[in-house]
Amino acid sequence: MSVFERRGGRLAACGAALWLSMASPAAAARVQVIQQATHLTEGRLEQPNIRQGRGEYVTFVSDGDAMGPGTAHIGRREVYLWSRETDSVRQITDTAGGESYDASRVTDDFRTQNPSILTFVSTGDLDPSVGNADGNPEIFMWVLESGEFRQLTDTLAPVVNAAPFPSDTAECIVFQSTGDLDDNDGSYPASGASGFGNADGSAEVFYVDFHDHELREFHVTQMSDGPAGTTSSFGSVGGYFFPNQCANMVFQSDYDQFGNGSTGTNIYEFRRGSALRDQLSPPGNLGAQTIEPRMSGTGVSAGGPSAVFASNADLMGNGSSGFHIFKFPVIAGSLRQITGSPTGGHRRPAVSDGSAVVIFESSGEVADPSLPARRGPDAPYNADGNSEIVRLVGKRVVRPITRTTGCANDEASIMGNGAGLAFRSDCDLIAGLNALGQPQVFVYYEVHRGDSLYTAAGCSIAQGCCSTANGCYEEVVGRSYRVPR
Repeated sequence: MSVFERRGGRLAACGAALWLSMASPAAAARVQVIQQATHLTEGRLEQPNIRQGRGEYVTFVSDGDAMGPGTAHIGRREVYLWSRETDSVRQITDTAGGESYDASRVTDDFRTQNPSILTFVSTGDLDPSVGNADGNPEIFMWVLESGEFRQLTDTLAPVVNAAPFPSDTAECIVFQSTGDLDDNDGSYPASGASGFGNADGSAEVFYVDFHDHELREFHVTQMSDGPAGTTSSFGSVGGYFFPNQCANMVFQSDYDQFGNGSTGTNIYEFRRGSALRDQLSPPGNLGAQTIEPRMSGTGVSAGGPSAVFASNADLMGNGSSGFHIFKFPVIAGSLRQITGSPTGGHRRPAVSDGSAVVIFESSGEVADPSLPARRGPDAPYNADGNSEIVRLVGKRVVRPITRTTGCANDEASIMGNGAGLAFRSDCDLIAGLNALGQPQVFVYYEVHRGDSLYTAAGCSIAQGCCSTANGCYEEVVGRSYRVPR
């Protein structure tokens, strides 16, 4: 439990809680808000994913008491949905004899006739029209408007299907499988055939391409191709504006997809229309790990969509060490390193539409302590090397979302406009509400006048809400290290 002490006009939480400010902020165009969405007292929690368009839903997976004390099912993960409007949690799956996990965000309903869905993996028998009596891990989707479950894959052991990732409005879904699933015969004008097969059962990345707005008819295309024992994973999809939201896809692979001598793990791009592929990480990195790619959504920007990823290779030849974050605009085709701290420590990035905002988890120092802060205290913000969530805006603006000690903040996801995110934390961020140190879902929003959370009255600390308006959250804006040349 946090104990509060007065220090120089501010309240500082000893231990894990956030730094707080007693002073009422001046009237501003926006207010920063952190809200605790769950209140587990036991069990695991993972994969919080925020809806891109409005950020009003967050999906997550848990085997704990997400619905309140006494509701835990330890060892059996289920999918849940938190609603910002009601500040309540809804259980989506109830997987008798199995479990459900790998839940995606809820897709958007903007400029589309498609229903909003979330995708996940389940060993349950949730769709009687297909059936999964053998309990194999299959890809499912759940329709927000109707509550209907639909099973998309139908495979037999030892095939494993995993990690579904839908595009913004569910035009396609990328996923991983050890099955031989490709049925693209080349007759689909917007979806080039790769010609790959997977009889050897290696872990490969595929995508489902829907033919209709009911999301019932589709074909499957294999994007990666490696021999038995190799792994391709972490598929993600993006594109330039809504008609092309599935035009570009990325994945990581520990197999040298082009036979150019690449070792370690590298990032590759797949283009839906032509089935052509590119390697985004330079070859020849001597076993380094270039991993965790994510693509921007369908925001319009001059450079089109971008991929972000982490690497412990010195990809720019500038002497960098440790894990750093890189951005690759797939149309411009120019790799850029966006973190420049001396020791690295930055992982699991996600990027906004238009690519202006990147979030990631970090055990390093992103802000340069030699430069004065734009707002709030000067860096360093992570001298103890704790796992924190950082928001990088443009090239040089650092907004540390968390500044904690002795706990972990990770698994962050981002809204399309970059102004909201969800993440997992076992910290007592809103002092006393997570004194047990359980993993919880937290959300961060930048809200404007007219939003229900804009005023201190609308954001109650007792109800798990901290903001710059109620004096419970201090906005900090630092300046990032320059990336070495």
